[in-house]
Order: sequence, then C-alpha cells, then structure tokens
Amino acid sequence: MKTIRIALVEDNPTDMTTLMNEFSRRGQIEVIHTFMTGVDFINHINEHDIDFDAVVIDYRLPQLNGIETCRNIIAKKSQFKHLLVSHGYYASVMKELMSMGSQNYCQKSGEVIHAILPRILEGRMTYDDANQIQAWSELTRIGFIHSKDDSYWMSYLSPLEKKIIRYISQGENSQFIAEALGYETSSIEKYRGYILKALNLKNSQQLIAWAFAHGLINASLIFCANPSSTNLAAEEDETGTYLKKKSSKEK
Repeated sequence: MKTIRIALVEDNPTDMTTLMNEFSRRGQIEVIHTFMTGVDFINHINEHDIDFDAVVIDYRLPQLNGIETCRNIIAKKSQFKHLLVSHGYYASVMKELMSMGSQNYCQKSGEVIHAILPRILEGRMTYDDANQIQAWSELTRIGFIHSKDDSYWMSYLSPLEKKIIRYISQGENSQFIAEALGYETSSIEKYRGYILKALNLKNSQQLIAWAFAHGLINASLIFCANPSSTNLAAEEDETGTYLKKKSSKEK
C-alpha cells in the first residue's frame, strides 16, 4: 500500500508525539512536516511547493484555529486533502465544515486517522453512515473526552496568567491591570512579556487571537464587559516567577 505523506498541525506536544509514534508503528502514514499553528502551515504552503498528500489539523490551535485553517485551504482550492481532528465530537464543528463542502472530521486517534485518510485520498465519503458519527458523539458524552481537547498551553497557564490575558483582551494597560490585581506595574509588564515568550507570540494582538481561538475569551468579554465591574480580580489567585505583590502600605 502506498505511503501517505502528511503535514501534521498540532500544538499539543503530547498529542503530537502520540500520533507520530502511532503512525510510525503502523507504517502507512509518514509525517514530513509538523507545525504548531495554522498560521505557520498557511505561510508554508504559500511559500513552498506542496510535497505531501494531506494535512491533519487539530481543531484547537493558537492564532488560527483548525476550522479557519481548513477554510483557508478550501478557499485556495488546494490539491492536497485536509482532515480536521479532535478528541471529542462537536456538532458545531461538523456543521461549519459541511457549510464549506467538507465532512473531513474525525477522532484524534492514530487508528481512526489511518482508516479515514485513505478514503479521503480516494475521493470516497469520510463515513459509511451516520452511525459512526453518532457513536463518536455518544463516546464523547459518556467519557467526557472533550476535556482532552483543552490545549497543552491552556493547562500550562496559571489562573493569574489567564486573568491578565482577559484584561489585555479588554484593552486595559499594565497600570490598570496592576491596580486591579494588586501588583506592581513593572511586575505586570514583565509577566506580559513572559506570557508572550512562553506562547511563542509576538504581540498583544496575537495573544488576543490565541486566547479567542482557545476559548479563553469570547466576543462578549471583549465588547460587552465593563472592565471596572469585572470579577477577574476576585478569582482564585496564583503568583508567578516575576510577580511581586504590593504591600498594604504601597496599596
């Protein structure tokens, strides 16, 4: 059987390693490119010749999520095939894909991807019948496997880091955030830089796009919330390396 050459777009190091090991063990799929963001993948195909048969894309990605990455691929009328994957089944994701003329969406499992990819490359339907999707949906509901779709980076961030990101998304500067959370402005500045470096992002605009793609913020938080009345500062706190909290006298 012909080896299927793929690009793998996955931001969770554990999932990437698991899939690559499974592909290597089975032997039919060869990963020739890996990317941690949809932006990096789109930039690659814009600048290089296509030397792969298909791309496997994680649903939750920083900067440009899996749905939007697929939308870009379809709009370009790319010759290679695409397959969107996630641990849990999301009806909204399938609906969005179908609106683009695609049903190439399956469970993030080496075994399932091995079964689906040849069908897609042969131009066949992704699924034989709706029962396969229903089974995946039921497994998701019973097993709560959708929790596995939380990004590695989402679990990596502390509660305090997430609060800082939410304030940034509301357009607040470091002085406001420092006063709201009870820290020195210089500490917040250092922590903002630390967050960008940890997530491999360049600026606050990319950080907001990343947070939106991962569900950390939503449109209501950005456009409807009143920053002065938010409860962000009241959430569970957790200090980090750089943060120095103000003393009662400094406050």
